[in-house]
Amino acid sequence: MKYTIDLRSDTVTKPTKEMFDSMYLIFDELGDDVYEEDETVQLLQKQVSDMFGKEDGLFFPSGTMCNLTSLLCWCNRGSEIILGNKSHIFLFEQGGAAQFGGVPFHTLPNKDDGTIEIHEIENAIRDNDIHESNSSLIAIENTHNACGGKILPKSFLHDVKELANKHDIPVHLDGARIWNALQELEVFPNEIGCYVDSISVCLSKGLGAPIGSLLLGPKTFIQKAKRIRKALGGGMRQSGILAAAALTGIKDFQNGILRKDHEKTRRLANALKEMDVFRPQSEVHTNILFVDLSYSYYNEEKVCMFLKEHDIFVSAWSKNLIRIVVHRNISDDDISYVINTFKKLSLIMIHV
Repeated sequence: MKYTIDLRSDTVTKPTKEMFDSMYLIFDELGDDVYEEDETVQLLQKQVSDMFGKEDGLFFPSGTMCNLTSLLCWCNRGSEIILGNKSHIFLFEQGGAAQFGGVPFHTLPNKDDGTIEIHEIENAIRDNDIHESNSSLIAIENTHNACGGKILPKSFLHDVKELANKHDIPVHLDGARIWNALQELEVFPNEIGCYVDSISVCLSKGLGAPIGSLLLGPKTFIQKAKRIRKALGGGMRQSGILAAAALTGIKDFQNGILRKDHEKTRRLANALKEMDVFRPQSEVHTNILFVDLSYSYYNEEKVCMFLKEHDIFVSAWSKNLIRIVVHRNISDDDISYVINTFKKLSLIMIHV
């Protein structure tokens, strides 16, 4: 198979040998998870919910289903969710809460750092007027994908939670890349978990497990989530083989695997800055890098095509903008090759 460097997303990560070994070792412990009889799934749910300071957890096949279940748990039909206009839940999950639950979105502008102005959130909250929807949930995202992998400041999390408590509204955190935030901040998971009522935690991005996300929250909330997960087709049977891989990925996280990804991302960003025609859109926080091409002679499609010809894959995000996501399957040598390939392209542009 031809070797390629895939920087489109950290969803392309492949399980490690240790993950495959862990899958084999728990064979005798496999059970039917819909009957709550798979010991490894139970262990994963308990371990991660304890890490984040939550009462219970539930294993899902995908982060999208995880988020959708949380929204349907918290929101009644006709109520609304307050969230950022650049959030993954709003942009890339088909408006699932509206499709399946009759719950509309009330979007507010995300700032460049992924936050939302607190006064705008407060102004958006509606609860008494019979002509309006009731605000039933505030949803935030950490790290923030569309804002370049930005880590939400703890001060923002505190202010959102304080406002939510004032109005008796729960807060859901889309934590698809929460592990990256935790690694970079060097904080324990419960130091973030304390600011939200529910969290979706992805296991198949930076950690490298093949499948899965966890929904964490209060016991009564998770009991309701079990019913919704079953209705959405998310109940899995002998899913301990997937949970075993996830537990191995969490051990890798504890050994600092994601910090290396962040260092490689910064190295690439610094190299691109020196070429002038490729401009990183903002400061690198974690493993996501947006590159502004508006100062170059090639648009996003041409740049992607050139890189693909050199066995490098990146995402054409929008007009004159590409996204690069570094992950555990990308080596230091890979980053060197990517830098040299961008240098080749910059020289071509000089002679255009």
